[in-house]
Amino acid sequence: MNKRFYRTLINLSIIGIFVLSYSILKAEEVKIFEINAENYRFNPENIMVNKGDKVIIKAIAVDKDHGIGIKAFNIKNPLPKGELKAIEFTANKKGEYSIICTKLCGWKHFWMKGKLIVE
Repeated sequence: MNKRFYRTLINLSIIGIFVLSYSILKAEEVKIFEINAENYRFNPENIMVNKGDKVIIKAIAVDKDHGIGIKAFNIKNPLPKGELKAIEFTANKKGEYSIICTKLCGWKHFWMKGKLIVE
């Protein structure tokens, strides 16, 4: 085989490495959050991600049964007391979205809110 063939093969390999590197750098990030639901609040109250991130929320109700919902992402999960739930979704739209308790948990239920911020 001649030098031209090898030179072309090396150039294509270098281009392939650059394309693969760019793809890896542009891949979605995975953001993991641990949220406790207790005493009529979510802790942490606010979570922030970037558009396109894969989001994993590990949620647990500490004091009694609660629920967690983010309407914009079709999330509505019960949180039985003491049971860890993993909720996964892709944050595919920018904005600020309410995180709410989806189970009537007591007299302060309607004030139990958090916020998902997607930049």
